[in-house]
Amino acid sequence: MGLHEDFAKCTSTVFDGDSWDISCNLGLWSVFAADKAQAQDEALHYFSQYKEDGEYSSIIGGQSVVEKLTQK
Repeated sequence: MGLHEDFAKCTSTVFDGDSWDISCNLGLWSVFAADKAQAQDEALHYFSQYKEDGEYSSIIGGQSVVEKLTQK
């Protein structure tokens, strides 16, 4: 599965007519911006970091945080 598909499963996006709010479904982070592209870029940055750490394993599979830490 690709990054954008994983991102879509793990986040929620809301546009209130003025600004974009993209947030993590686990409550780990959120971004607000008037520009959709800016909000998406920032959100993808945060998402990628947390995904690499295994935070989304309960949603998209893969190694959990604990599994990643015990391998190091």
